[in-house]
Amino acid sequence: MSPRKPGYVVPETLAEASEFLREHAEDARIIAGGTDVLVQLRRRGRAGGEHPRWLVDISRIPGLAGVSTDSGTISIGAMTTHEEIARSPIIRKGGPLLAEACTSVGSPQIRERGTIGGNIMNASPAADTIPALAALSARARIADPTGTRDILVTDIFEGPYETSAQHGEILLDVYFDALPPSCGCAFVKLGRREALAIARLSVAVVLERDADGRVARAAIAPGACLPMPARVESAEEMLVGKVPDEAAVDAAAREVAEEMVRRTGVRWSTDYKKPVVEAVTKRAIWRALGVNAE
Repeated sequence: MSPRKPGYVVPETLAEASEFLREHAEDARIIAGGTDVLVQLRRRGRAGGEHPRWLVDISRIPGLAGVSTDSGTISIGAMTTHEEIARSPIIRKGGPLLAEACTSVGSPQIRERGTIGGNIMNASPAADTIPALAALSARARIADPTGTRDILVTDIFEGPYETSAQHGEILLDVYFDALPPSCGCAFVKLGRREALAIARLSVAVVLERDADGRVARAAIAPGACLPMPARVESAEEMLVGKVPDEAAVDAAAREVAEEMVRRTGVRWSTDYKKPVVEAVTKRAIWRALGVNAE
């Protein structure tokens, strides 16, 4: 592997990319779709910061893109674009809230270039796909020169724009169990405008009900309001075992807002955020239950 030009290398195998990244450690940065990295480099340059010495373009490595399903497990390659995911019949059937989340990313041009791997590894607190992946209990497969390891997507994050990935590690794909027909789900995003908006708040919900209409399984994952991506299990427990009614939905939504305050503390924005988180969560739960509560 040789650089096409100084500072830019295009490995053609996973081993080449991983070895190069490990060798150059903090002097190298992966570039996939470029919709996050290039913006960050531009901002860093304007602020007088240093750029990484090398950009490692992984777009030519085979096997890193595409959506597939096997024995009820849906896999998405790290280089798969948001537009591909949003249009995928497999995702629309087995994880429609992820398709909805990908549809909300940026503009059509960004969705055609940006990848789910980049959205994850950029580790933005406002990333649209992360709450949906958290609600789906998605796992990630990460490779280095010695092998691979599997990890819950939510365990990748160590803080805003920080991940647990080590030098030389590359995200290969994410995977999750396809939702059964008994599951309802929803993704609701609140931005300053309807398009090209970074999420101010978002919530992803998955609810599975039994034959009696009781909630057998619940997953509630807010976005852009917690220090790191996570599900709110205390709110989920308020729904499990119950036939959901207005009181139960209100209580679960209120618990999500309370959990936000417990994790972030009281800030200048709390008076605004707390009732909005509650309202957005309530809307997402009702949508997952098949009720339009606009």
